[in-house]
Formats: sequence, C-alpha cells, structure tokens
Amino acid sequence: MIRKLFLTRNRFSHYGQMAEDIALEKFFPKHYVGFYIDVGCFHPIKYNNTYKLYKRGWSGVNVDIDKIKIEGFNIVRPRDINISCAISNQEGEISYWTNGFYTPTITLHKPFADSKEGKKYQYIEQKTKTNTLTNIIANTKFKNRRIDLLTVDVEGFDFVVLQSLEFDVYHPKVIAIETHLDDFNLIQEGEIYAFLTAKGYQLANWVGMTLIFKSNA
Repeated sequence: MIRKLFLTRNRFSHYGQMAEDIALEKFFPKHYVGFYIDVGCFHPIKYNNTYKLYKRGWSGVNVDIDKIKIEGFNIVRPRDINISCAISNQEGEISYWTNGFYTPTITLHKPFADSKEGKKYQYIEQKTKTNTLTNIIANTKFKNRRIDLLTVDVEGFDFVVLQSLEFDVYHPKVIAIETHLDDFNLIQEGEIYAFLTAKGYQLANWVGMTLIFKSNA
C-alpha cells in the first residue's frame, strides 16, 4: 500500500492521466473552494482529476468499487468522504471481478471475466454494495448542495452514474466523463451527449478519453 500511494512516479505538473485536471481547474476562479464527486476515483494522487483541487482546499466524495483503493484515499485524503460502493439505479449488492492488488483492470462484466481473454487476467469474483449517487450524497454533509465538479470513470457504466443522480437537486456545474469513442459525430449520437445536452449542458472540452461538459445554468 505504501509503495502504491507514495513511491510510484507521479507527474507533479498535473495528476490527471492526460492532464484533465489542468483543463478542469480553468472552469473555476483561482481562489474558489468548491466540492467534487469523483466516481471511479482509483488513486488519491496518480491519474486523479480532483487531487489538484484537493490541494487548493477543495473536498468532496470519492467512490470506488474496490475497498483497497478507498483505504488509500482514507490515508492520503482524510478531508474527503471516501466510500467503497458501486453506483447503480438501486440499492443492493453486485459481483465484480478483479485480478490483483490495486489493479486498474476491474470489470462488472462476467462474460468478459469468463472469456478466454478474461482468463488471462486471472479474475476472481468479489462482492460490493450498490447505491444511487443521490443516496450516497444525501448521507453526507453535502446533501442538497449543488455539485461543483462531477468526474466519472467507471469503465462503460458511466451513463448509469448520470442516471442515478437527481439533477434537479445537485445539477453539477462541470462534468468530466470518460468516453471510448474517438469520433465527434459518434459522440454527438451517443446517450451521454443526448442526456446532458437535454439537461442544459454543452460540451466545453475533450481531453484524451474525457469529455468535459459545462452547465449553461
């Protein structure tokens, strides 16, 4: 754990995998202190879109399916609320498949874990709780407070995260969400783009595999 948290190489000019955090901080005034929700947070520093803001005094809620990753956040980012959970449209329990300690290659897709390709990764089944993003926030000090930044990276289940949030209550000012599409026309035809534009967002930036939407309200 110590090696994973403190001894791996980090780029100190930015912490996001493709410098998404530099693009995101430009949406907020320099001395503004807001709050974020980071779903699929992975690592408290490395490849993280919110650590740069945390260093500026921000705080928020970090959610990851893997308990060991949340233990890392509890060590490095004690000012945050860190929760091990899968985001779904209802409360319950779900299986996921993991292939090692602090692995970035976790899947919720059992057919992949059982496939010939999946078996190369030697996946083992784990269980975790599920909840809606609205319910998770409602059990924190941020209940009913508008979200400044929502960042989502959950390997293909990103749209489910959006669906589980009550936008009428929390309506994030900025949303950073992963895409595996590399064609703008396909992005415009996708469910995430349609969902967010219908709720008053515009695509303001595209950094690597991350689409950045800004609210018009």
